[in-house]
Amino acid sequence: MKAKNKQSQEVEKRKEENIWEEDYAIRTYETDSTGRLSIISLCHLMQDAAEKHALKLGLAIQDLQSENLTWVLSRLALKVDSYPGWQDQIQVHTWPSGIKRLFALRDFRITDQSNHLYGAATSAWLIINAQTRRPIRIQRFIDKLNITESNRALPHGLDKLPALDQHKYEQRFRVRHRDLDLNQHVNNVSYIEWVVESIPAKIQTKGVLTELEINFQAEAHFGDHVISRCTTLENDRTVFLHSIVREEDEQEVIRARTVWK
Repeated sequence: MKAKNKQSQEVEKRKEENIWEEDYAIRTYETDSTGRLSIISLCHLMQDAAEKHALKLGLAIQDLQSENLTWVLSRLALKVDSYPGWQDQIQVHTWPSGIKRLFALRDFRITDQSNHLYGAATSAWLIINAQTRRPIRIQRFIDKLNITESNRALPHGLDKLPALDQHKYEQRFRVRHRDLDLNQHVNNVSYIEWVVESIPAKIQTKGVLTELEINFQAEAHFGDHVISRCTTLENDRTVFLHSIVREEDEQEVIRARTVWK
């Protein structure tokens, strides 16, 4: 009885702090060749939980469209301690965690049912005019965001990543219909997939992705051809720097950094 009361109190506290919780059971198609949740599926689940919370707050893309506005993800930092496996039950916790200039910050924690931590993330989002593609001030939405600044998932500054001066590996992709989101540009998870695909097969097979940091620089659209490039750091072969460019004009659309164990 005491355990139930304590659990109820924790749930009420999280509601007061504006922390959204979404439960998921890992399905077979969300796992990779190791039988663990793939990084792509993990990012999809985080995005799903964030969208559901935004809908509850009255700040989903569907709510903003009436004012010709929309959300775009600008930066993401993710650290993973371990990956759940098929049929494991997990919870994604997410909340608005601050304002930084034009950015609305949103954090994530991924746990099991006993609150064991699988991973954590922080992200920076912009609200932009859907026609001009220019950002607008986030302060006008601050009341709806109900920010929980005291509870940060990662002590990360979401800094700008360095440019990729030279590369050792590359993969070429064409933007498909399935890569598009409601804004009719490439979904952020497709970019993450292309980042990972540029990594050499022996690293992907034997290694585990423990950190992902990404800057979204520009947009790509249906039919565009993109080239995903990467190289390792000279002093640390477990760290890769990435760049994705549009082949048609060499416009850089993504910078990323990955760490493999």
